[in-house]
Amino acid sequence: MESIQNYAKWRMFGKDISHHLNKLDDNFIKNGGEFREVKIGDIFNFYTGDTDIQNKHINGLGEYVITSGLSNSGILGQTNVKAKIFEQNTITVDMFGNAFFRDFNYKVVTHARVFVMDLKKDLNIVMTNKVGVYLVSLLKYLTKIYKYDDMCSPVKIKNNTIILPYINNQIAVSYMEEKIYELEQERIHELEQERAYEIEAYLMAVGLTNCQINQIIGGGSGLIFICLIILSLRNLKLVIYLKSKIILN
Repeated sequence: MESIQNYAKWRMFGKDISHHLNKLDDNFIKNGGEFREVKIGDIFNFYTGDTDIQNKHINGLGEYVITSGLSNSGILGQTNVKAKIFEQNTITVDMFGNAFFRDFNYKVVTHARVFVMDLKKDLNIVMTNKVGVYLVSLLKYLTKIYKYDDMCSPVKIKNNTIILPYINNQIAVSYMEEKIYELEQERIHELEQERAYEIEAYLMAVGLTNCQINQIIGGGSGLIFICLIILSLRNLKLVIYLKSKIILN
């Protein structure tokens, strides 16, 4: 049986993930990859909405509506009011330069100056979730350029640049997807480590630092504490489930 205190080895694995990121970059360059600065307008098409959707139109029906701002990732609500519907797997950018990848169909608020970006068809690139997230990460710097008195727009953004990976004179899609995958894995392990710290602190506080799988402590009128640890060696992940219940007299 593994006790919670053995989570330390996952900390080491977290460091290995960062090593994987460095190794990924090194291998990419060794295999002929390179990074190029390209104009946003050279790889993206731009689209705008056709209806001035307002708060009174939000009724919980139909498609999601995208507005400006970071609140709820720019999702205002849902509406079935007649308006242009943009397809999933595209990117929205608002007047402040906030960019989000959208994996669902949606409508946009025109007075909030939200516009839509999609990769040009001649690139022959499918904007998967990972490709979209990678591209959005490159666009984050736009919020440092644009603001209320100098709003972001397709006309302005098309001459801004981003750095893209290329191999064999083509955008390296596989590199982008693998990069995001490794970053996701790194974040997962960071969260697992944080959760492990919280659980061990709780166990120490109640004197249960040696709690192991299926161990039950307490009586009918006290604290029944069940701690279940599932170790997946195949994926080297730590999944922790903690459940407690107070039974009153």
